[in-house]
Amino acid sequence: MTFREDGLNLYNNGLYQEALDALLSEDIDPVEDPELAYLMGLCYTRLEEYKEAVFYLEKSAERDNSLIRIYQSRMVLSYVYNVTKNYMGAEKQLLKIINDGFESCQIYTSLGYSLWNQKKVKESIDYLSRSLEMDSDNSNTLNSMGYIMAEEGINPEKAVEYCRKALSVQPKNGNYMDSLAWALFRCGKTDEARDYLEKAMKAGADKKVCRKHLHLIEQYDKF
Repeated sequence: MTFREDGLNLYNNGLYQEALDALLSEDIDPVEDPELAYLMGLCYTRLEEYKEAVFYLEKSAERDNSLIRIYQSRMVLSYVYNVTKNYMGAEKQLLKIINDGFESCQIYTSLGYSLWNQKKVKESIDYLSRSLEMDSDNSNTLNSMGYIMAEEGINPEKAVEYCRKALSVQPKNGNYMDSLAWALFRCGKTDEARDYLEKAMKAGADKKVCRKHLHLIEQYDKF
Protein backbone atom coordinates (compact mmCIF):
# COMPACT_ATOMS: atom_id res chain seq x y z
CA MET A 1 0.00 0.00 0.00
CA THR A 2 1.34 3.43 -0.93
CA PHE A 3 1.43 6.38 1.46
CA ARG A 4 -1.36 7.94 -0.61
CA GLU A 5 -3.58 4.87 -0.34
CA ASP A 6 -2.86 4.67 3.38
CA GLY A 7 -3.70 8.36 3.77
CA LEU A 8 -6.99 7.95 1.92
CA ASN A 9 -8.00 5.00 4.11
CA LEU A 10 -7.14 6.93 7.25
CA TYR A 11 -9.10 9.95 6.00
CA ASN A 12 -12.16 7.80 5.27
CA ASN A 13 -11.94 6.52 8.86
CA GLY A 14 -11.92 10.04 10.27
CA LEU A 15 -8.23 10.01 11.25
CA TYR A 16 -7.38 13.30 9.58
CA GLN A 17 -4.04 14.11 11.21
CA GLU A 18 -2.78 10.58 10.60
CA ALA A 19 -4.02 10.80 7.01
CA LEU A 20 -2.16 14.06 6.50
CA ASP A 21 1.02 12.60 7.98
CA ALA A 22 0.81 9.70 5.53
CA LEU A 23 0.24 12.01 2.56
CA LEU A 24 3.17 14.19 3.60
CA SER A 25 5.35 11.08 3.38
CA GLU A 26 4.77 10.86 -0.38
CA ASP A 27 8.01 11.46 -2.26
CA ILE A 28 6.56 14.16 -4.51
CA ASP A 29 5.81 17.86 -4.27
CA PRO A 30 2.00 18.18 -3.87
CA VAL A 31 2.13 21.43 -5.83
CA GLU A 32 3.09 19.30 -8.84
CA ASP A 33 0.48 16.61 -8.09
CA PRO A 34 -3.11 17.97 -8.15
CA GLU A 35 -4.63 14.81 -6.67
CA LEU A 36 -2.23 14.85 -3.73
CA ALA A 37 -2.82 18.58 -3.25
CA TYR A 38 -6.57 17.93 -3.20
CA LEU A 39 -6.29 15.18 -0.59
CA MET A 40 -4.05 17.33 1.59
CA GLY A 41 -6.49 20.22 1.22
CA LEU A 42 -9.29 17.98 2.49
CA CYS A 43 -7.23 16.97 5.51
CA TYR A 44 -6.34 20.55 6.38
CA THR A 45 -10.01 21.52 6.03
CA ARG A 46 -11.08 18.80 8.45
CA LEU A 47 -8.37 19.91 10.86
CA GLU A 48 -9.62 23.51 10.52
CA GLU A 49 -6.20 24.67 9.35
CA TYR A 50 -7.80 26.84 6.73
CA LYS A 51 -4.79 28.78 5.42
CA GLU A 52 -3.07 25.55 4.41
CA ALA A 53 -6.34 24.13 3.08
CA VAL A 54 -6.83 27.09 0.75
CA PHE A 55 -3.25 26.85 -0.54
CA TYR A 56 -3.52 23.20 -1.58
CA LEU A 57 -7.11 23.31 -2.81
CA GLU A 58 -6.29 26.31 -4.99
CA LYS A 59 -3.35 24.39 -6.47
CA SER A 60 -5.61 21.42 -7.18
CA ALA A 61 -8.29 23.57 -8.82
CA GLU A 62 -5.70 25.39 -10.96
CA ARG A 63 -3.71 22.37 -12.17
CA ASP A 64 -6.01 19.35 -12.18
CA ASN A 65 -7.23 17.76 -15.41
CA SER A 66 -10.16 16.05 -13.67
CA LEU A 67 -13.28 18.21 -13.99
CA ILE A 68 -14.92 16.38 -11.09
CA ARG A 69 -11.96 16.97 -8.78
CA ILE A 70 -11.82 20.63 -9.84
CA TYR A 71 -15.51 20.87 -8.91
CA GLN A 72 -14.88 19.21 -5.55
CA SER A 73 -11.90 21.46 -4.83
CA ARG A 74 -13.93 24.57 -5.58
CA MET A 75 -16.85 23.39 -3.43
CA VAL A 76 -14.57 22.80 -0.45
CA LEU A 77 -12.88 26.15 -1.10
CA SER A 78 -16.27 27.89 -1.07
CA TYR A 79 -17.02 26.22 2.27
CA VAL A 80 -13.67 27.34 3.73
CA TYR A 81 -14.16 30.89 2.46
CA ASN A 82 -17.66 31.06 3.95
CA VAL A 83 -16.44 29.72 7.30
CA THR A 84 -13.61 32.26 7.37
CA LYS A 85 -15.99 35.04 6.24
CA ASN A 86 -14.27 35.59 2.91
CA TYR A 87 -17.65 35.74 1.21
CA MET A 88 -16.35 37.29 -2.00
CA GLY A 89 -13.88 34.41 -2.33
CA ALA A 90 -16.70 31.91 -1.84
CA GLU A 91 -18.82 33.69 -4.44
CA LYS A 92 -16.01 33.55 -7.01
CA GLN A 93 -15.49 29.82 -6.52
CA LEU A 94 -19.20 29.03 -6.79
CA LEU A 95 -19.64 31.14 -9.92
CA LYS A 96 -16.72 29.29 -11.52
CA ILE A 97 -18.48 26.00 -10.72
CA ILE A 98 -21.70 27.25 -12.33
CA ASN A 99 -19.77 28.50 -15.37
CA ASP A 100 -18.30 25.00 -15.72
CA GLY A 101 -21.84 23.68 -16.16
CA PHE A 102 -22.62 22.34 -12.69
CA GLU A 103 -25.79 23.13 -10.77
CA SER A 104 -27.30 21.82 -7.55
CA CYS A 105 -29.25 22.98 -4.52
CA GLN A 106 -26.02 22.96 -2.54
CA ILE A 107 -24.29 25.26 -5.02
CA TYR A 108 -27.17 27.73 -5.24
CA THR A 109 -27.80 27.77 -1.49
CA SER A 110 -24.13 28.30 -0.68
CA LEU A 111 -23.98 31.10 -3.24
CA GLY A 112 -27.13 32.65 -1.78
CA TYR A 113 -25.50 32.65 1.65
CA SER A 114 -22.29 34.22 0.32
CA LEU A 115 -24.19 36.93 -1.54
CA TRP A 116 -26.41 37.77 1.42
CA ASN A 117 -23.36 38.26 3.62
CA GLN A 118 -22.15 40.80 1.06
CA LYS A 119 -25.51 42.60 1.33
CA LYS A 120 -26.52 41.46 -2.17
CA VAL A 121 -29.98 40.54 -0.96
CA LYS A 122 -31.85 40.39 -4.28
CA GLU A 123 -29.18 38.21 -5.90
CA SER A 124 -29.14 35.98 -2.83
CA ILE A 125 -32.89 35.39 -2.97
CA ASP A 126 -32.70 34.79 -6.73
CA TYR A 127 -30.23 31.92 -6.27
CA LEU A 128 -32.17 30.47 -3.35
CA SER A 129 -35.27 30.55 -5.55
CA ARG A 130 -33.37 28.63 -8.23
CA SER A 131 -32.53 26.00 -5.64
CA LEU A 132 -36.17 25.66 -4.61
CA GLU A 133 -37.15 25.28 -8.27
CA MET A 134 -34.86 22.23 -8.34
CA ASP A 135 -36.09 20.82 -5.01
CA SER A 136 -38.94 22.54 -3.19
CA ASP A 137 -38.34 20.37 -0.10
CA ASN A 138 -34.63 21.11 0.33
CA SER A 139 -34.48 21.91 4.04
CA ASN A 140 -31.20 23.85 3.89
CA THR A 141 -32.53 26.15 1.18
CA LEU A 142 -35.90 26.56 2.89
CA ASN A 143 -34.23 27.51 6.15
CA SER A 144 -31.84 29.94 4.45
CA MET A 145 -34.64 31.57 2.49
CA GLY A 146 -36.84 31.91 5.57
CA TYR A 147 -34.11 33.32 7.76
CA ILE A 148 -32.87 35.82 5.18
CA MET A 149 -36.39 37.03 4.42
CA ALA A 150 -37.10 37.44 8.13
CA GLU A 151 -33.82 39.23 8.76
CA GLU A 152 -34.41 41.60 5.85
CA GLY A 153 -38.07 42.20 6.72
CA ILE A 154 -39.27 40.73 3.42
CA ASN A 155 -42.73 39.18 3.77
CA PRO A 156 -42.27 37.84 7.34
CA GLU A 157 -45.34 35.60 7.11
CA LYS A 158 -43.85 33.85 4.08
CA ALA A 159 -40.55 33.60 5.93
CA VAL A 160 -42.34 31.72 8.71
CA GLU A 161 -43.79 29.32 6.12
CA TYR A 162 -40.34 28.55 4.74
CA CYS A 163 -38.89 28.00 8.21
CA ARG A 164 -41.78 25.78 9.31
CA LYS A 165 -41.38 23.66 6.19
CA ALA A 166 -37.62 23.33 6.75
CA LEU A 167 -38.26 22.20 10.32
CA SER A 168 -40.90 19.71 9.17
CA VAL A 169 -38.20 18.05 7.04
CA GLN A 170 -35.67 18.03 9.90
CA PRO A 171 -37.73 18.35 13.10
CA LYS A 172 -34.74 17.90 15.44
CA ASN A 173 -32.55 20.57 13.85
CA GLY A 174 -31.86 23.22 16.49
CA ASN A 175 -30.62 25.82 14.03
CA TYR A 176 -33.86 25.51 12.07
CA MET A 177 -35.78 26.06 15.32
CA ASP A 178 -33.78 29.24 15.87
CA SER A 179 -34.57 30.45 12.34
CA LEU A 180 -38.27 29.80 12.88
CA ALA A 181 -38.13 31.63 16.20
CA TRP A 182 -36.57 34.66 14.53
CA ALA A 183 -39.14 34.65 11.73
CA LEU A 184 -41.96 34.38 14.28
CA PHE A 185 -40.52 37.30 16.22
CA ARG A 186 -40.40 39.39 13.05
CA CYS A 187 -44.11 38.63 12.67
CA GLY A 188 -44.77 39.86 16.20
CA LYS A 189 -45.39 36.37 17.61
CA THR A 190 -43.03 36.77 20.54
CA ASP A 191 -44.41 34.04 22.82
CA GLU A 192 -44.11 31.34 20.17
CA ALA A 193 -40.72 32.73 19.16
CA ARG A 194 -39.46 32.42 22.74
CA ASP A 195 -40.72 28.84 22.95
CA TYR A 196 -38.82 27.86 19.82
CA LEU A 197 -35.65 29.58 21.01
CA GLU A 198 -35.73 27.53 24.20
CA LYS A 199 -36.25 24.37 22.15
CA ALA A 200 -33.43 25.42 19.82
CA MET A 201 -30.91 25.74 22.65
CA LYS A 202 -31.91 22.34 24.04
CA ALA A 203 -31.55 20.84 20.55
CA GLY A 204 -27.96 22.04 20.18
CA ALA A 205 -28.35 25.22 18.14
CA ASP A 206 -25.67 27.91 18.22
CA LYS A 207 -26.19 29.24 21.75
CA LYS A 208 -24.52 32.58 21.00
CA VAL A 209 -26.99 33.27 18.19
CA CYS A 210 -29.95 32.04 20.24
CA ARG A 211 -29.03 34.23 23.20
CA LYS A 212 -28.70 37.23 20.91
CA HIS A 213 -32.18 36.59 19.51
CA LEU A 214 -33.61 35.99 22.98
CA HIS A 215 -32.08 39.25 24.23
CA LEU A 216 -33.68 41.16 21.35
CA ILE A 217 -37.07 39.61 22.12
CA GLU A 218 -36.74 40.52 25.79
CA GLN A 219 -35.80 44.09 24.87
CA TYR A 220 -38.82 44.28 22.59
CA ASP A 221 -41.11 43.05 25.39
CA LYS A 222 -40.03 45.95 27.60
CA PHE A 223 -41.54 48.52 25.25
